[in-house]
Amino acid sequence: MGAAAQWITPKLMVRELGQVARYLARGEADAAGSGLDHRIRARVLAAIGEGPAVVVAHSLGSIVTLEALHELPSATPLFVTLGSPIAMRSVVWPRLAPQPPRVPEGVLRWRNYWDRDDIFAVRPHLERDMAANSSGVLPESRRVDSDGVWVHSAETYLARASVAGPVAEALAETATLPHGTADAQ
Repeated sequence: MGAAAQWITPKLMVRELGQVARYLARGEADAAGSGLDHRIRARVLAAIGEGPAVVVAHSLGSIVTLEALHELPSATPLFVTLGSPIAMRSVVWPRLAPQPPRVPEGVLRWRNYWDRDDIFAVRPHLERDMAANSSGVLPESRRVDSDGVWVHSAETYLARASVAGPVAEALAETATLPHGTADAQ
């Protein structure tokens, strides 16, 4: 690891994990009593809409979206996580909701992409740690190899054909489905 990477990695790690800890603290209630985590999930759910939707989530977004998808009544034909810290045992895992962590009911397929040099994907095989939903869906973890000092960015993951291709295919398939329905694959 070069000198720049040795300097930049700890600073970025502290910032990223600070955001994760802030979200998972379940505090910072607004005047109506709604916590920061609830307000963030509400924004994610509003962005997803009534579905079906292909959902791509990166880093802290994978934690927020995992929790939000448990509240979504419609189908998610494909849930993609990139550089996810979901299975970090000391920071994330014990604070996820619901407990024990499981695949949301509406998720029909989950692909989890990780890079061996991504310092946040420390337990990348989510299928080993996550309980299946009632349809038996578990995450499918797939390794990608990127070059560079900082491989954690969503752009780095999405630049790989092995990641972008399945997302594009799922988007095309979902576009042909009637609003509010999805076929299991």
